[in-house]
Amino acid sequence: MANFISNDPRALRTRQAFQDAFIELLQEKSYQKITVTDIAKSAGFARHTFYNHYETKEDILNHLIDSILDKFFSSVDKWDFFLADPKEELRMFTSFFQVWKDHSDIVIILNKIDMDILLIERLKTYFTRFFYERVSKEMPSVDLELAKYIINFNAYTLLGILKPWLGDEMRHPPEVMAGFLTQLTGSSQRLQAVEKFKSIIR
Repeated sequence: MANFISNDPRALRTRQAFQDAFIELLQEKSYQKITVTDIAKSAGFARHTFYNHYETKEDILNHLIDSILDKFFSSVDKWDFFLADPKEELRMFTSFFQVWKDHSDIVIILNKIDMDILLIERLKTYFTRFFYERVSKEMPSVDLELAKYIINFNAYTLLGILKPWLGDEMRHPPEVMAGFLTQLTGSSQRLQAVEKFKSIIR
């Protein structure tokens, strides 16, 4: 993603200026027609300054999506792929939908573009990172071969529910969406599927 990563206040202000300029430009033209030159000019910076912070305009979108996913994943103490507690599962899914609800300004932006590829890649990245940084350490017995299937399942399943909800202006409460997702992917069914598949792939 970005060539230059810094938490220096000046750098943060510069990146924010590019993000604000990008958002404003989306009100005037389609995403496909917005160029790096457009963004830099609108933000009041030279084109080369943009490349000190981002590689492409897609990086700005990734950063916006990441700002949401960071909040969700940082709130999850342990994503147990074999979660068997329905109440905990419901709480976790509610948190997932709520964090998007809390960032409706970013959702408006994403609804202006074809977000499928961007969202699925970010979700897969976060699930993979979370698994290898936290779950695999806490649950060393988890089959790594099986994990790659579950990581993809989680990413695509969440996108499949998230996208139409975002497109529908999130009119259903996060708790309702969480309940729907929980019923679709209930932990008991998942546990049975995991046990059957483990015996097949070994």
